[in-house]
Amino acid sequence: MIYKEKILVLHRNSVLQERIADYLRGNGFAVIVASNVDNSLNLAKSMKPDLILWGESLTAHSKSILRKIKESRFGQNTPVIALLPDLELFDRIEIDKLGINDVMDLSPNLSDLKIKVRFHLSNRKRIQALLNEISRLKDLGELQYNLIRVNDVSRLCELVNDHISSEVRPDTLINLIFNSNKTDFDYQGVVTADRYEEESRESFFRTPLWKKIFMKNPGLETGRIVDSYILDFFQTLGLESDIYYQFPVRSANQLIGVMITGVRGERELPKEIIQHLDMLANSLGQRISHIRQVFNRSRVVKEETSEIQYLFQHLNEDEISHYLSQQLMQQLKADVILYFNYNEGFRFLYPQYCYKSGQDKNLFEDEKPPVLMLKDYPSFEEFIETRRPSIHFNLDEEPRDDILHLTELAGDVYKSLVLFNVSVGEDIKGFFLVGNKESIKRFTSAEIHEAEKLIHRATNILVESRIVRQAQKTLKQLDRIFELGKNLTLDIDINELLKKIAGSIRRTLGWNVVILNKKNQFTESYENVAVMGIKKEEYEKARKNFFNSRFDSLRTHCFKISNSYFCDHEMLDDIPDEQDQKRFLKSIGKEWNDQDWLLVPILSRGRELGYLAVNDPVERVRPSEEKVRSLEYFANQAAVALENAALYENLKASEEKYRLLAETMVMGLVTCDYDGRILYANRSLAQILNYSQPSSLISQNLYDLCSSKSKTQLEEHILQIMKQNGISEENNGVEIELLSNDNHYIPFNIYITPVKEKGAQTGFIAVLSDLRSQRRLEQLKTEFNSMIVHDLRSPLNIIQGYIDIVRNQVVGQISEEQEELLGIAKENVDKVLKLIDNFMIASKIEAGKFELNIEIHSINALIESVYEHHLILAKKKNIELVLDLDPEISLLQFDKLRIEQVLNNYLSNALKFTDEGGKITIRSKLKKEKNELTGEEILYVHVSVQDTGVGIPYEEQEKVFSKYEQTEAGKDASLKGTGLGLAICKEIISLHEGRVWLESEPGKGSTFYFSLPIIPIKV
Repeated sequence: MIYKEKILVLHRNSVLQERIADYLRGNGFAVIVASNVDNSLNLAKSMKPDLILWGESLTAHSKSILRKIKESRFGQNTPVIALLPDLELFDRIEIDKLGINDVMDLSPNLSDLKIKVRFHLSNRKRIQALLNEISRLKDLGELQYNLIRVNDVSRLCELVNDHISSEVRPDTLINLIFNSNKTDFDYQGVVTADRYEEESRESFFRTPLWKKIFMKNPGLETGRIVDSYILDFFQTLGLESDIYYQFPVRSANQLIGVMITGVRGERELPKEIIQHLDMLANSLGQRISHIRQVFNRSRVVKEETSEIQYLFQHLNEDEISHYLSQQLMQQLKADVILYFNYNEGFRFLYPQYCYKSGQDKNLFEDEKPPVLMLKDYPSFEEFIETRRPSIHFNLDEEPRDDILHLTELAGDVYKSLVLFNVSVGEDIKGFFLVGNKESIKRFTSAEIHEAEKLIHRATNILVESRIVRQAQKTLKQLDRIFELGKNLTLDIDINELLKKIAGSIRRTLGWNVVILNKKNQFTESYENVAVMGIKKEEYEKARKNFFNSRFDSLRTHCFKISNSYFCDHEMLDDIPDEQDQKRFLKSIGKEWNDQDWLLVPILSRGRELGYLAVNDPVERVRPSEEKVRSLEYFANQAAVALENAALYENLKASEEKYRLLAETMVMGLVTCDYDGRILYANRSLAQILNYSQPSSLISQNLYDLCSSKSKTQLEEHILQIMKQNGISEENNGVEIELLSNDNHYIPFNIYITPVKEKGAQTGFIAVLSDLRSQRRLEQLKTEFNSMIVHDLRSPLNIIQGYIDIVRNQVVGQISEEQEELLGIAKENVDKVLKLIDNFMIASKIEAGKFELNIEIHSINALIESVYEHHLILAKKKNIELVLDLDPEISLLQFDKLRIEQVLNNYLSNALKFTDEGGKITIRSKLKKEKNELTGEEILYVHVSVQDTGVGIPYEEQEKVFSKYEQTEAGKDASLKGTGLGLAICKEIISLHEGRVWLESEPGKGSTFYFSLPIIPIKV
């Protein structure tokens, strides 16, 4: 890539400026155009032009900008050509003072301008080359001085490494110094783009090939390495250079080491650089030979003393900082070291330690220096922003007044300085400033790196110290929260408890200002509970601006931290975006501003119950997420307190409401445990059972109050409800009889609901409806029905007798037409008599006077008899009638007449609702059923009648076996019945201790079932 020389152009006339710029671009220059005088300074700083064409008037402001450019590091060697009209030509002395190198007319001849530009650029190159050579010679002189001054082989090699890295800038640098007396290396160093850590360095040099390839080759010569074996060896070590050079280090013609440099790409080292490195290798060899002869020095192995280990195990920041000061000065062989404590909240430096070489006394011990504000020391501010572990200053090359002022605290001037950052986690705790009086006494990069490692190890101990202190602090906070938790009783005033929580936040977490507001759940407004740390008028002002109606909307203008909100006073009119949030996270730990607030919502199950607002932290820094979470612990306690208070109030109101309901309801109410022991009974139940007080029923057993029949029914019903876990589409209850205090059984309809505690069923609540009034009405109805049936049956029997006499022609001959009409009359009389019979049976069942005639019969024989009876009618309708009987069924006990009535009813309905060509199947099957109450298995006979008729919709199936109920199909005029047949069947089967049920699907037919238990016959 061809480098284009850069020219910065500034001209008062924009047309001339553009013309000059285009001309220079056409002649191969890169042109930077400045829009104004101030812009020229920024462009000169960022673009670093090779020449400046200045066509602006030389006003006072312009002259100050020119001076800044010429006095800066980036502009001191940059030539300036001023384009000025004759009227503005200054005295030559004035022009020289401004650093202007040449003057031309405001509208110069472009060819002349090109000549002058090239002349000054060429002159600049010569000056720059001369300066570079002077700098190189100066560095070489400093290196020679340090080589003579240093008597340690390792430090000597590190000085050489630093010089080569600075002057040559190789991608790889390896330095090996061998000691033949020990048959081991005195020094092994490797410098790459990625600095090797100690473990990697040891692994790098562990292979014996280094000795084999280089130390056992006395004929090693300076030059490029072309041996493929060596190049492959370098590649396996992870070195990424493309070209390598070797420089043997000899002492008295004996090979004692080698320096290897590597560069990437096709960039070969110039001949003069190779000569320079070869000379450097020879100088290094001679100096090492001299050290070994005079000082008998070899590699110094740095070992940790027990004193260092002991101190670093103690969690005392002052002791560690004090000891580090002495260790760093000794390790770096410095003339002075200063340690500054740093307070990030107030942003000040506090000088704590100062030691000079050869002195053990802290110079700040007797007379404490003043606190230093960070804003007065921009070098420190820049260093903090970089977050680097260290930075080197050479005040001869780059003067820095603020750093120089700090060294004067030690009573002298120091020119070569290193500033170290002491950080614990993300927090900067302080700085070490290490210095030498003479800038020629350099600190090597290896020495600085070792010092960084020492500081890093010490700060790890400080991190452990901080963790221990934080754990102790957290334990204290948790202990305080635990104490508050013990106060969360239902009888304590909620406002007093919230004030205690606010006070604990102030004392335990170190927030000087604490405000706690709770939310009125009815008005949605906030009510103040506690204000601590500010005056009432200040709180009212803050409440008006922040904490009243604007609180909900304010959160959208805040920064989220954990589950809380940081209110930055500078962002109140803006809604932070993602970039703002990132900047805020970087500002955590910065100085606190008293106009900012931290808002912590008090939440419970997603509902906002209030909030905490805190200000003025003791540390005076923006809180970390960890500290905010500590606040949220206390907010959670406040939420628990508010939630408990609300629950307690709701519980009291609910308890009072249900107590009044229970005591004033007409029906009886009883609560029992799982065994039936009465725990509560209301006044109505006590009055119904003729007890003077409800307490008289407490501890009695509900089952013991039941009649024998009722007890079984109640136990089965409760068991069923408990198994369903109280979940049922309909709870019709069950009828029972309870013994009153005057020894009479009173009928009730009882409705059961399970009671749960901690997820387990512990009992039940029962509502009891007194059935005595209903029973009296049913008795009156039954008596009325019996009377009506008796009054209807007698005349109908007479009518039927007379019809038979006439039909049988006892009183004379009748025609066929008359006989047919009499047949119709007789058929309708039979229907009415059957209806009357059904009414009579229903009345007897309701009155409890219906009795069965239980005998031993064959159910299959009875089914066959009914089958034969209906076969003719089935053939008339072209319906197939099929029997499917289980031969395993033996004799059993039942009322033959009533079971025949059930079978006739089932078959009659099947024939009625099945169309021509359909099919009806009668089945009997032996089945085992499990008693849910006792768990024992009982044998039953299941009898079913299956048809292919119209079917019954699911929603109508429940009313099929109810009295006077009919399905939609049954309401057809041609098929209409009384609605009593199946209800009577159900009662008949129930009296046999069996059950009835059906299965049906519209359009596909129905199957009606009944079951009869097989009771062992006593012989």
